[in-house]
Amino acid sequence: MFQNSLKYHTYKILFLIGFLFYGINSTQAQSKLYIMSYGGPKSGEECNCTYFSFRVESNGVPINPISVFEGILIYDKRPTFYDIVLYRPDSEMCSGYCHDGINEHYGGNINADCTATQYDAIGLISNQVLADPGADNSFCDKINLKTTGCTSPERFRWEYRIQGGSFQPMNINTGFNETFQFVKSAYIPESYVGNIDFRVLIDSNTAITGEEVYSNIISYNVIPCAPFLNKNPEPETTSCVYNKDGKVVLTFDRALIANERFEFNFYTADNALIPTPALSVDSTNKIYTFSGLALGQYYIKYQSFIGSQQTSVNKEPYPAFTIAPPSEFTFEIIETQPACHNEPGKIQLKATGGESPYYYTVDNGTEVEFNSISNVFTLTEGDHYIKVRDKKNCLSVTANDVQI
Repeated sequence: MFQNSLKYHTYKILFLIGFLFYGINSTQAQSKLYIMSYGGPKSGEECNCTYFSFRVESNGVPINPISVFEGILIYDKRPTFYDIVLYRPDSEMCSGYCHDGINEHYGGNINADCTATQYDAIGLISNQVLADPGADNSFCDKINLKTTGCTSPERFRWEYRIQGGSFQPMNINTGFNETFQFVKSAYIPESYVGNIDFRVLIDSNTAITGEEVYSNIISYNVIPCAPFLNKNPEPETTSCVYNKDGKVVLTFDRALIANERFEFNFYTADNALIPTPALSVDSTNKIYTFSGLALGQYYIKYQSFIGSQQTSVNKEPYPAFTIAPPSEFTFEIIETQPACHNEPGKIQLKATGGESPYYYTVDNGTEVEFNSISNVFTLTEGDHYIKVRDKKNCLSVTANDVQI
């Protein structure tokens, strides 16, 4: 680049002979357009040049902009090459040559939709600045949006429209790769479900007005939100350390509406899907109790369906809980040997853990209740079998049906 090229970087009206200029209608605004900025001389008269040329081509064919406004040129075909020639001889008003001549020639290929060329006054972007969300385009309450592709200084004014409506401004202004969060409740009725479109008005130069171009349109599907949990899951231990009857209680913020149903998926900590546990519902208090869970760590994904319309899946982190064991029930036998060979033996039982009161039987006899330590009782000579349980019918996993 020639050193004196920077002095032409000011925006003025571009005068190009033979160009047909007209406004950009809404149909064109949704098709792919190309926005070129040019900050050099706009005409031979402006630079006082003997010769001035500004040419843009698309794949070898000269193209004209469909709109021009103070240095912003809009094309409906992709510019692939530009060429600028400036020539003015030195003047002879300074007792010799004044060394104020210009002899500059800039040009080259434009290889990408987001381009800053060698000549600093040329820049190019496409209006396709919104990435298509693809199949995963549903949200219920909020969605993050941003323009992508370049790092140039354009500003983007966001608009939305819902089914059957026109685009509405949101008073949101962002730059490239700057995320903002669209919150449904701030713009549309909480009860709305259906299509929502977004677009931006691309402002290439915030110091002027009239050069703005609309972007492509992206579409999302607004779906109902599933009920939210009012609090963390409330787990209950298994009844005995070896049982698979743990419970978890979920309390939601709202009751299901007419024709709405839940779908729950339970996973172990290592992401294995398990059969959905048995469920009982207290619809008045919005409480859902799942039972039949073994010891372990779990997390839950859920959503609801209103007829065939799905709601959103609850977001990460998914509610997690642990089914822990109860205090383990154990007992021991305290024996007192007879002093003489013809006296009966005496024993006493000591129980810990589980839930009192405790019960024992000897040789399938009558069950006797006791608390932590039983009364001393006698046994006749010979072998006897003792069985001990706690209030919840838990047996010791280390000793039961003991022969003494």
